[in-house]
Amino acid sequence: MLNCYYFKETLLYTFIKLTLTSENTLLYFLTTDVAEVFTTYIQLSYYVANQTTFLFVYCQIFVFVSTGLFKFEYDYFKTVLVSALVC
Repeated sequence: MLNCYYFKETLLYTFIKLTLTSENTLLYFLTTDVAEVFTTYIQLSYYVANQTTFLFVYCQIFVFVSTGLFKFEYDYFKTVLVSALVC
């Protein structure tokens, strides 16, 4: 989470840029309180760190368990893992 918080401006810009539809939209925020900006940065860092940790743990469990799986089980879990990475 600390690493995500270090790159908070880049993450926020990336998430906002993905949601914009027109090219003329300005990328600045109107805030009424400093705590609002800080809370947004904390929530964004927590979200990205949580998703990254979840995918990393799932990949590690998959690699650990994959040697004992049958072929159809391996293919099923691999499909689920790839779907989770894409989403």
